[in-house]
Amino acid sequence: MENPASSSWYVKSLIGKVFNIIGPDSAVVAVVPGTNGNGSRIKDAYLIAAAPQLFAACYKIREILENSLIVTREGFQIDCSEIRGLLLDATLRAIGCRKAPEEP
Repeated sequence: MENPASSSWYVKSLIGKVFNIIGPDSAVVAVVPGTNGNGSRIKDAYLIAAAPQLFAACYKIREILENSLIVTREGFQIDCSEIRGLLLDATLRAIGCRKAPEEP
């Protein structure tokens, strides 16, 4: 799998009406309307632009949790199975393996 962190995306505003998320090859990977009735959607655009880095972080954390046991300073073992499950679901969904029935 390609390292998602190497695929930096950035936000480009088109006269404040639309935010384009641009990929590393200068292609538009997403378009976000500039407003949603409640104000600017720039935060949504930045969240989408951060997706490759967020995915890479989730994937790495999942790898660490799968191969490690978390123990506190006091010697208590932490059950991180719920966190592992959430990260597994999120990373599989991000690569298209877990979809809602109405999704392509």
